Amino acid sequence: MTTTQQIGADRLRNRQGFTLVELMIALAVGGIVMAAVMTSFLAQHETYLAQDEVVEMQQNARIAMDMLSRDIRSIGFDPDKQWGAGITVAIPADGVTTSLAFRRDNGAGAQEIVEYRIYDAFAGSGGDGRQDDLGRDLHDGGGIQPIAENVSRIEFRHLDGNGNPTGDPDRVRAIQVSILVQTANRAAKSPPPPQTYTTPSGAQWQSDNGFRSMFLTSAIRCRNLGL
Repeated sequence: MTTTQQIGADRLRNRQGFTLVELMIALAVGGIVMAAVMTSFLAQHETYLAQDEVVEMQQNARIAMDMLSRDIRSIGFDPDKQWGAGITVAIPADGVTTSLAFRRDNGAGAQEIVEYRIYDAFAGSGGDGRQDDLGRDLHDGGGIQPIAENVSRIEFRHLDGNGNPTGDPDRVRAIQVSILVQTANRAAKSPPPPQTYTTPSGAQWQSDNGFRSMFLTSAIRCRNLGL
């Protein structure tokens, strides 16, 4: 075979490409790499979603406590002593209620009634159907408005000037608020077991199985009561 013929044969062999075995090996290796990449991506995506829900839960807890604290501090605000400002909801002997309602001056010389309670903000609209939204109602015709979602439990413990629970609205000087907040969805990966929390009144609260939860309690002084 001449040199020219040898070069032509070599070129022909170079144009033949991969063999079937080589192609199958390449596909198998590529599939293993893609599977590893997808597994890592899905794990990171689940972690991101879990962290996002925890952040949302913490924000709900902070929003609820911030608004409650501001309003509770203003209970009894009535500069001209014309509204009989103070707590209007009935308080049992142990001082514990699951809703809070009070009357105050709105700062413009008009009476304002404020009420907090848990309800279902999405009732009748295809929502989750759970009583786990903290609402604020000014009784001005606008209806109750949600301020925080996924607040499954709430407790208002009325305290007198010595920090003891009281059922007498005229003796209330502070309100101890306890709330249980949960994530919107059950954890898809490593769901936690139910957690049990004890409120200042001694009540036992349990979170839902598989849901991450957060318990907060704070005693807030009513600056305008007892003046």
